[in-house]
Amino acid sequence: MHKCCIQTQQQTTLTKSTAFSKKKKIRGNCNGNSNSNGIGGKSIMSNCHNNDRDDDHNDANATCPVAITDATRDHIKRRVRTAYDFFDQTLMQYKISQLIFCFNGGKDCTVLLDLLMGYCAQRNIDSGQIPMLYIESDDSFEEIDDFVKHCVRRYKVKLIKYKDSLKVALTQMTHDMPLIKAVFVGSRNTDPYCENLKAMQKTDSDWPDMMRLNPLLEWSYHDIWHYIHIYKVPYCSLYARGYTSIGYKSNTFPNPHLLCAECAAAAAAAGAEAVTPCYRPAWELADPTTERAGRHSSK
Repeated sequence: MHKCCIQTQQQTTLTKSTAFSKKKKIRGNCNGNSNSNGIGGKSIMSNCHNNDRDDDHNDANATCPVAITDATRDHIKRRVRTAYDFFDQTLMQYKISQLIFCFNGGKDCTVLLDLLMGYCAQRNIDSGQIPMLYIESDDSFEEIDDFVKHCVRRYKVKLIKYKDSLKVALTQMTHDMPLIKAVFVGSRNTDPYCENLKAMQKTDSDWPDMMRLNPLLEWSYHDIWHYIHIYKVPYCSLYARGYTSIGYKSNTFPNPHLLCAECAAAAAAAGAEAVTPCYRPAWELADPTTERAGRHSSK
């Protein structure tokens, strides 16, 4: 094993986050620095589901050194409060029976799911009343499919599955579930084509007529990871292996900006095939504008 992959002890303030893996525990990456900028302190959300565990799967408890600041703590709390205000506004316009949640197993949707379920718990709304829409694909990662199943059990939500594109799925869904009028989506304004998106915005004219609900638009890449580590939210294990933006197997790979420097040097010296590269975890990405560097460009 290359020395950069050996986990070392860090004498610092610690917090725990959870990388979901059905097969094995995720080991610390390069130099053991699986560090996030997450914060500690008591969650301001309901803990009705935060301690819920699946006995038939292994959740890898990755201990991550963090720098805790009051400023970061307050910032994330404001993000949560704003999201809860958005949910309040949504329920002033729509009935629970008119809502659905679009989930793809990614980090942003995972944060939105955790926020929404925490909100439902505080308002005594049964989690099963807002179904989860998942688009199946033969090209999806096994880790993503397993993580979706894990979330269904953890949050006790109703899973609605379709195949094909999101547009086709929504078209079929409006036929099968005509009561649904609005869909929660984990889009951020740094995502492709989302820079001008509004928090509540109708779908385009050539899509099924539906309101898109985007509570996370103003969240940054690092806000997402701060939240995950603060509230110990499980996330797909691919993120612990250098993936930062997960699509399909055919167009997604570990972010090259997270390649361990020592591994890269060893590969250059010994030949690329002689060294198995290792990658730092997603939350260590320094420049959030390179979040999608692990995705092939759409043709």
